[in-house]
Amino acid sequence: MDAKTQLLPTMVLQQPPPSLRFYSTTFDLVENVAIEGTPILWLSSFIRRDEHKVTGHIMRRRAKKLGNCAGQLHAERMLLQQGSIPHEWRKFYLVFAGTVWHDSRGFCIPYLYYDDNEWIIDLYWLDHDALNNDNSRLVRFE
Repeated sequence: MDAKTQLLPTMVLQQPPPSLRFYSTTFDLVENVAIEGTPILWLSSFIRRDEHKVTGHIMRRRAKKLGNCAGQLHAERMLLQQGSIPHEWRKFYLVFAGTVWHDSRGFCIPYLYYDDNEWIIDLYWLDHDALNNDNSRLVRFE
């Protein structure tokens, strides 16, 4: 773990895996990580000590190198059990680099953010760097 990876609580996914409910009718699925068993989720930084932010494509390369990156199926299952998501995670954008969507505008990956007492799913465009700062974390699984 690097210096920016904090010791935060983990989360165990317990609901049955849903099919992809979001974005599957408007985007082409390029890559998607399956859920096996009852994974334990944890957060990981992708920013190095000397950086404040990186592009989405650099973040994605680093995520692939780290391995075990959760995907949209994990995110959707988290939405089904929002009460189990650790409160400490609310301050982060939770990035799910295990799923990649594509349309005419480019490539994107799902993320969750906490707003107005609930978690919301959205897409992050890899050509944009707004989420790649100290407030973003990769969701990974064991």
